[in-house]
Amino acid sequence: MLHLKNYFNESEQQALVELTRNIAKTNGGMTIPVMPTGSKFNCSQTSCGLVGWLSDRHGYRYSKINPQNNQPFAAMPAELVEIAQHLAKLVDEPNYQPETCLINFYAAERKSKMGLHQDNTERNLIPCIISISLGDDCIFSIGSNRSRKDPVTDITLRSGDVLILHGETRLAYHAVKKIVPGTSPLLKNNGRLNLTIRQVY
Repeated sequence: MLHLKNYFNESEQQALVELTRNIAKTNGGMTIPVMPTGSKFNCSQTSCGLVGWLSDRHGYRYSKINPQNNQPFAAMPAELVEIAQHLAKLVDEPNYQPETCLINFYAAERKSKMGLHQDNTERNLIPCIISISLGDDCIFSIGSNRSRKDPVTDITLRSGDVLILHGETRLAYHAVKKIVPGTSPLLKNNGRLNLTIRQVY
């Protein structure tokens, strides 16, 4: 695991927020998906890239078509591709192909969180996962790649931080324990944006 604190400066963070807004607009907005159980997520989502990540009563999967507008998902901006490939080189993955970016927004007015889970929907489970934090602080929990019952460690992800899960931590159980409201002025209505870039195939 590689945690890069304050990797993006304020102007770079603002540029990433604008990219995210444009992606959401192209996709017809963000949605609050449901889990296979029928329970709603505690965040709203959209995706960009070759495919987008979906969750509904049929399960977790990737799709080339966005059910929000029945169109292909917005293309991943060239700037984001370049950022991801540069970051992947820091963990010795020079051939990394960023194929999707899942965008989660955790609203400040909700007790937003996400339970312990593995990122294992991808066909290729070896390339790293790159996470970019924007907005309010996040208390992030990470455990082992063996069992969700193993002990977890809490770390604080702040606006502009990057977290890269690679090697043994690629399949580590992890969670968004809580968002700390009012800890960043980046987003107009507060809350947290998380951009998670993955190679799927």
